[in-house]
Amino acid sequence: MKGKGKAGPRKNPVIVVAGESNFDREVLSHLLRAFRPNTKIVNIKEKTYLREADKELTPRIDRLRTLVQGASARAELAGIVVHVDLDLVNEEKYHEVRARIKNELENTFECPLAVALAAFEMEAWLMQFPSAFTKVNSTWVLKARYQGCDLTKVHDPKKVLREHSWRPAYDVSDAPRIMEKALGDDGKVIPPRGRNQSYEDFVSELAAW
Repeated sequence: MKGKGKAGPRKNPVIVVAGESNFDREVLSHLLRAFRPNTKIVNIKEKTYLREADKELTPRIDRLRTLVQGASARAELAGIVVHVDLDLVNEEKYHEVRARIKNELENTFECPLAVALAAFEMEAWLMQFPSAFTKVNSTWVLKARYQGCDLTKVHDPKKVLREHSWRPAYDVSDAPRIMEKALGDDGKVIPPRGRNQSYEDFVSELAAW
């Protein structure tokens, strides 16, 4: 009769973040820390494009699986977050694309998942936190018509921010710092002003992990 072997060393959990740009992945990393402050976050550096991958979605997610396996090789995979910019304002299309990507991911991975399908772009998420812009630069005051509204319907929010005539102008590289400033002293996300359906869907998935 074989004796019981010693259990191997316990692996530390990690959350893997994939997406279209390093800045978007950094934004999500700050947001993740508000929900999972004690879990290591690993960003996949290779860009992942899933929105337009109708016939190519499966091979692209197969590639993502390989990347996730490499990023979590010496750890327990506690979850995967995937960022995608929708780049349009269309509720029906949003739900269609989100369901297609989420279903394919669920068929591939067994761990918890969260899809950050930002509609229109990640900037529409950031605009829910006008005080975070001012914390990054005291002259960055979001126009009143973009505060307390449904930011899901804002077309091309990057362009909207650049049209604010701020000096210096908003740049995509500022996005991670803005998200970081949207966290309060307790490490939690401050209450948003306005709403964004894609943001709400994402944080609901995180809360359900």
